[in-house]
Amino acid sequence: TMNSQTNKPPSVLIIGWASVLASGLMVLVSIVSLLSYGAYESMNLNIPGLSQYIPESMNKVMDLYRYGQWWTAYGIVYFLFVLVAGIQFLRMRAWGRSALETACWVGLLNAVIDTLLSYMIWQNMQETMSMVLKGLGGGQYAYLNPLGYIAIVAGFFLWVVPCGGMIVFLRRPKVRETVSLR
Repeated sequence: TMNSQTNKPPSVLIIGWASVLASGLMVLVSIVSLLSYGAYESMNLNIPGLSQYIPESMNKVMDLYRYGQWWTAYGIVYFLFVLVAGIQFLRMRAWGRSALETACWVGLLNAVIDTLLSYMIWQNMQETMSMVLKGLGGGQYAYLNPLGYIAIVAGFFLWVVPCGGMIVFLRRPKVRETVSLR
C-alpha cells in the first residue's frame, strides 16, 4: 500500500524500484534480442561459390553470436530472478535483500563473461572488416576501432558500478536491520 511505501527508507525505495524497473526492462530487451537471433540463424555462409570468399573470422563471429543466444537466454532467467528479488526487497523481506545481494555478486561475474564475449566478437569483427575492405581494394577504418573498445569498457562498468554499489548498500547494518524487522 502507499502508506507502507512511505514508511520505508528512501534508499530502500530507490534501490528496490531501480532493481525492479531495470530488470523488467532487461527481460523485455532480452526477449526481443532472442527473437532477433532468427535472422542470424537464417544466414547461410556455406553457399557453394560464396563460402570461399567468406573470411574465417566471419564464421567465428557467427559462432560467437550463437553462443550469445545462450547468454541472452540466461539473461532472461537472471533478470527475472533480480525482478523477484527486487519486489521482495521492496516488501522488506530479508530473503529479498539476500537474493538481491546474491544477484549483484553474480552480476560481477556476468560483467567478466559479458566483457570477454563482447571483446571476442569485436576482435573477430575487426578482422572480418579488414579482410572485406582489403578485398574491395579498400581503405582503413581505424577510426572505428576505439569505438568498439570504448563500448566494451563502458559495458563492463555498467555491470560493475551498480552491482558493487548495491552490494555495499545491501550489506550496511542499517539496511539489514530495517529489512529483518519487517
